Amino acid sequence: MSTALDIHIYTDPDFRQSKDFADQRVFGILNEFAGLSSRIALSFSHDEATLNAALKTAEVLILVGALDIADVAARAPKLRWIHITSAGVDRIPLNRLPADVLVTNAKGNHEARTREFSMTALLMLNNRLPDFVTQQIQRHWEQTAIEPIDGKTVVILGMGALGSAAAEAAKRLNLKVIGVSRSGKPHPLADVSLPQSRLKEALAEADFLLITLPLTPETRNVVGEAELAAMPARGGVINIGRGPVLDVAALAKRLEAGQLRGAVLDVFPQEPLAADSPYWTTRNLIVTPHSGLYDADYVPRCLRFFFANVERYLNDEPLQNRVDTALGY
Repeated sequence: MSTALDIHIYTDPDFRQSKDFADQRVFGILNEFAGLSSRIALSFSHDEATLNAALKTAEVLILVGALDIADVAARAPKLRWIHITSAGVDRIPLNRLPADVLVTNAKGNHEARTREFSMTALLMLNNRLPDFVTQQIQRHWEQTAIEPIDGKTVVILGMGALGSAAAEAAKRLNLKVIGVSRSGKPHPLADVSLPQSRLKEALAEADFLLITLPLTPETRNVVGEAELAAMPARGGVINIGRGPVLDVAALAKRLEAGQLRGAVLDVFPQEPLAADSPYWTTRNLIVTPHSGLYDADYVPRCLRFFFANVERYLNDEPLQNRVDTALGY
């Protein structure tokens, strides 16, 4: 290309991670890529007025947080690629993008933390930590015999990058893994692979349900009252995917009634969780503030991946982590 590639970075001021993508930090990572800075023109915005001006010339947009993109073809006539700095891409309306705009995401950047947090949450549930936290709040002492986790069954809903990492953690604990995905195709880490249409069948034998699904029109509230009712009372629920995939109200109802043993939720339909939310005090529910998969090296790793993709783009090579905008992942 004869002219510098126009790349613009928009950081949503209301997004919790935006401060971690500070301008100087981005330039620091860019400097690791020899010669790349001379081939690109990098600009930043933290408000929509500045963004709108930048979109008139930008060919590449990095999005940190949410953006309700409307009239993209008119506002950004040169835009050809959007990179989203999270694995989930539900924060932008994919259906409004022109067909020639490529979308990539940060899939794979969460794998180490997914393994660690999945193992932590599974062990918390098996060791009755949600019960004991509730008892501590109630100042109630009730000694309980706890069975080993070895040989129990986990249903992992979503067998993409997060689900695969969660399955690795489960196998280290010697769990039977039932992998449930849209297609149901076999997975090397799953003892049994089933399509999502057979989810209730899978849940009937689940000691644990671990949700890793992205949010799409197909996955919203895919785990609702009927699916939770299919689980045995000994079952526990973990959600590290997207909050709206799970009907949290239905889950809370079953937890309060003692119809499920416990839950560890890292994500919720509305975040941050409101101070008056009933989920703070729901029986046997442990709340973690969407921090389970976020680590200190996430932003540098995400930026290095992006700039490596920029090099591919400049060299007319296929981009990694292409998102299917029709499927939403």
